[in-house]
Amino acid sequence: MFNRSDAPRQIAAGLLKPDYLRNKHLARDKAAELSLPYCTHAQMIRYRDQEGRPVVEVFQYLQPDGSLGASGLPDPKRLWLSSAVYVAYQKAPD
Repeated sequence: MFNRSDAPRQIAAGLLKPDYLRNKHLARDKAAELSLPYCTHAQMIRYRDQEGRPVVEVFQYLQPDGSLGASGLPDPKRLWLSSAVYVAYQKAPD
C-alpha cells in the first residue's frame, strides 16, 4: 500500500515534513550485530502534510554516508489514507 501510495514521491520531493519520533545512535555492538557501520542511526519518522496531518510513519537505519541500511528502503509502519489508518504488524514467531 505504501509503495502504491503517493507518499514515497512526496517524501523524495520534500513535500512532507519529517517528525522524528526516534533518532537514536546505534551502539557499536548493535550496529555490528546488524552488519551496519558504526554511527548508524535507528530512526522512526512520522511524515506530515502541509496542514500537519500525518501521512506515513516509517522506520529506517540511516548510515553515516546518508544511505539507508538493511533493505535500503524505509520500512512503513503506519499509513494514513482517507479516513483509515493502516498499521503493519509483524507475525509472531512460531
